[in-house]
Amino acid sequence: MDDRAEVLACFHAFRDALMANDTKALDGLMTQDYRSYNLRGGLEGRELVLETYRPGSTTLDIWDVSELQVEVFSEVGVLTGKGYIAGTWEGEAWSHHLRFCDIYVRKNEAWHLHFSQATPLVDRSD
Repeated sequence: MDDRAEVLACFHAFRDALMANDTKALDGLMTQDYRSYNLRGGLEGRELVLETYRPGSTTLDIWDVSELQVEVFSEVGVLTGKGYIAGTWEGEAWSHHLRFCDIYVRKNEAWHLHFSQATPLVDRSD
């Protein structure tokens, strides 16, 4: 498998782990210093992701993506796309249309998610 396919496989594994509330898998897919900017522009760290997606907290029911593009620069991979996600948090339904950018790094012969940023889309044609 080439580097681009490996980055894409890591993306899908991360999505699957979120949807399954599999914090053990999530733990192995992120770098120790993972961080992200959420849809409100707030900075979140690795521990918050693990806490948010622990079983019984957040459920992610839909994660549809399109326009995925992957670029690899040596030990860094950049994945961008457009998505629709929906689920529940503490019993309340939520959904978002967004554009996202994920940065992956290769460590110990495997790709790990290092940074994520999501931007909400008000007009779904964006």
